[in-house]
Amino acid sequence: MAFNAGPLPKQAAALLTGNTKVTTYESTGGKTTAKFATHNLTLIPPIKPGSTIHDNACGAGTVSRLILQQNAGTTDIKIHATDIDQAFLDVLTADAAQNNWPVSTSNQKSESTNFPSAFFDYDIMNIGIIFMSSAGLDATREIHRTLKPGGFAIVNCWKTITWMLPIMLVHRAFRGEAVPFPAPPINWTDGTQLRKILVEAGFEEGKIRLESQEVSSVLEEGEEFRGWVEKTWAYLAGIGGWHAVDGEKWEEEVDMLAELLKKQPGTTVEGGKVTMTASQWVGVAEK
Repeated sequence: MAFNAGPLPKQAAALLTGNTKVTTYESTGGKTTAKFATHNLTLIPPIKPGSTIHDNACGAGTVSRLILQQNAGTTDIKIHATDIDQAFLDVLTADAAQNNWPVSTSNQKSESTNFPSAFFDYDIMNIGIIFMSSAGLDATREIHRTLKPGGFAIVNCWKTITWMLPIMLVHRAFRGEAVPFPAPPINWTDGTQLRKILVEAGFEEGKIRLESQEVSSVLEEGEEFRGWVEKTWAYLAGIGGWHAVDGEKWEEEVDMLAELLKKQPGTTVEGGKVTMTASQWVGVAEK
C-alpha cells in the first residue's frame, strides 16, 4: 500500500521501515481485517484437496495462514500469494520457507497477473479492492478471468471504520484546511459498488451473495490504547501526505487522535477498556 510521499517524520519512520511496517499494520488494522477474513472463509464450501488458491493482495498472508490452519489435514493444496508491497511479501516468503508451507509468493498487480485463465479454484482478496484501478473493476475482471468455472471468489471492502473520521479531523487541525485529506474516489459504504463490479466483471447476479459484518477491537485503556493510536496514525496519516508539522507536533497529534477516538460513535470506554467497531461488505461469487 503506497501513500502520498513527503518528509517522513522520524516517529513514523520508526514504525514504517522494513519489516516494522508489517508489524505496525498487523498490530492495528490487521487485527480487524483478520477477523473479516476468518468470517469470510466460512462463506465458501470447504477447501478441497488439490485446490489451487489465489491469496490476492495478500499482505503478510493473513488469508494463506488461515487456510493452512483450517485445512491442516488437507493434502495437496497450493496457494499463490501476490501483492505489490515487497515488505509484506518478504515476511510471508520467509515464513513459508521456514515452515515448508505450500505457498509461493510473487510481486504482481491484482489488475494484471501472469496466471493463465481458469487457473484458480478460489480467489480471495481481503480489503484490497478499494485500492485497485477503475474503482476495483480491473482487478475483479482479472479474478473472473483466472477463476475456474465453478470456482469461488471472495472480495470485501470497508463499510465503516471508527478511526477514519478522527484521523481526518487531526489532519485538518494540524495541517490546515488548505490541505484536504483525500476522499475515496468512489463510495464503497453501502455495498453497491462491490456488487456492481462483480456483475460487470462477468459473475452472474444469481451466483453473487453480499452481506455485511461488524467486528470490534478491544484495547486496555492507557498504554496499550495509546500505542495502538500512535501506530494507526503512523500507518494512515500518510494518506494525507506527510508535513513538517507532523514531526514537530507528533505527540500532540497522537494525543488528539486518542481523545477523538474515545468520543467517536462506534467507540465505547468502559471498565478500563476501549472498544472500537468496524464493519465490512463481503461479496462471494461463484463462476
